[in-house]
Amino acid sequence: MRRVIAAAVAVTLVTAWAPPAMAAPSDERRVIATSVEGRPIVARHYGAPDAPVQIVVIGQMHGSEPGGRKVIEDLEAADIPDGVGMWLVTSMNPDGHRSGTRVNARGVDLNRNFPQDWKRSGRGGIFWSGGRAASEPETRGMARFLASVQPDAVLSFHQAYDVVDISHPRSRPAGRQLARWMGERAEVVGCSGPCHGTLTQWVDRVLGSVAITVEMDDRVSRAEARRAAEAVVRLGEWLGR
Repeated sequence: MRRVIAAAVAVTLVTAWAPPAMAAPSDERRVIATSVEGRPIVARHYGAPDAPVQIVVIGQMHGSEPGGRKVIEDLEAADIPDGVGMWLVTSMNPDGHRSGTRVNARGVDLNRNFPQDWKRSGRGGIFWSGGRAASEPETRGMARFLASVQPDAVLSFHQAYDVVDISHPRSRPAGRQLARWMGERAEVVGCSGPCHGTLTQWVDRVLGSVAITVEMDDRVSRAEARRAAEAVVRLGEWLGR
């Protein structure tokens, strides 16, 4: 069964690592959704399209948490090893990125809007779940995309708890590996407010796959982003072992 890992990635790769053999790049590009304000949400594929391990990396879900976008930039320039393909999504909340807010243009926290264990909560605040499950085009587009490509890993970058979240049992082996390579701790992380309708809940329960959130620090340097990208590549190799 294919695996999906949701991870918002922190940094500090401490283990020596030799570059692997490299795959030819892919030119595939998909517009997976259009935001509330009409901005495209784009996934670009790198590495071999038919590689046995496929990873989705989401650089940004909350507009006020831009650090993972730097990791996406480094992955776009990285050498992807044979046997691994990567779908890179710079942001699934371009409206929130433009305004610098956690929520999307309708005031919805996309990480409370996925249709698994969804519960109406937080109206008027930064954790507003939306009026119904998957009410937002960004949520629906991401869910359709993940269901269509069935990746082995989804890494969703967040800030700023500086930890690899291993809340979901099936995710823990990969989460602990990722944390070790980055020099970070791996812990079960609760939500600020109720944990309902999150991306990782949906991936874990609906797709039946691994889902990890990795929280970066509050400030992400270029060096930290580069090390995080190296850890993501290494994770792809580990998944194909």
